[in-house]
Amino acid sequence: MRAVSFDVPKGAGRPTLKLVEVAKPIPAKGEVLIRITHAGLNHGDYETYTGKQNKTLLKRLQTNPVLSGIEMAGVAESDGKAIKTGDMVYGYTNIFKGPWFHGEFVALKEANLAKLPTGMTPEGAAALVGGAVTAIAALERIAKIKPGDKLLVTGATGSVGVTALQLAKHLGAEITAICHSSQLDFARSQGASDALAYDTKNLLPKESQFDTIFDAAPSMSFSKARPYLKPKGTYITTMPHLDVPGFLRALVSRRKWGFLLESDTDQKRLGRLSTLMAEGVFLPVIDRVFAFEDAAQAFARQEESGKRGKILLTMPTAL
Repeated sequence: MRAVSFDVPKGAGRPTLKLVEVAKPIPAKGEVLIRITHAGLNHGDYETYTGKQNKTLLKRLQTNPVLSGIEMAGVAESDGKAIKTGDMVYGYTNIFKGPWFHGEFVALKEANLAKLPTGMTPEGAAALVGGAVTAIAALERIAKIKPGDKLLVTGATGSVGVTALQLAKHLGAEITAICHSSQLDFARSQGASDALAYDTKNLLPKESQFDTIFDAAPSMSFSKARPYLKPKGTYITTMPHLDVPGFLRALVSRRKWGFLLESDTDQKRLGRLSTLMAEGVFLPVIDRVFAFEDAAQAFARQEESGKRGKILLTMPTAL
């Protein structure tokens, strides 16, 4: 099968993206073989492409040439307990152990898979799953958002930010979004009652006070967020490893640093996501879809400003 891979320098510098031929995976016990039709790009893939994870990639290359892609949709090509050959499915991987999804096939634990809800397309599911499982964890599990809570979302029109806006609206929050100036009206259409542009002088008023700040960009830190939090408010970042000082400061603060790391998933979490998809709470927003052969253009798009939703790769095996 064909897959996206990288030539990775041992020191600093960007990896070079390439398409490679690799062996088609054979599913082990508890796994299902999936023919991937659509796969998303996420912030971890951005770090891969820009050379921020070279050490990690070199270790991964020892066992797997496929290094990117944590969310996908496709068709089951083997039977599991609940999933059967021919079922349309979507899935999320373990972000540390893989397997990764930027290839034509993957063998994945059935616990990391769910059938497509009625009315959801493979393209839509691949666009939603990574952002949505993160938004559910941040807003339902950590922040426990209630009707009337004041919420700030940074990176509000990226793939995580959009799902956060949609879920927060469903939960009854009063939402302020921070995004590119070209996307202000779009952020409001997704649930924000107020939207501010990070690329202008339209900044947060000093007197702003939020129950929760969800730093989906991420572009803040606990220290920067603290003045805008209510005395018992919570700061949540999608990249906790970038703000370890914030975690330590929060230990002696009334304000909280909510730990968020969706390193894997399970049937309970995917079940909640499928329910919200079926109810129409989550609606896919897709920035652009690139052919598998144009993967380099898709990765480059991640570095551009003003993105709206998810960037996807569509595989030659797509229906």
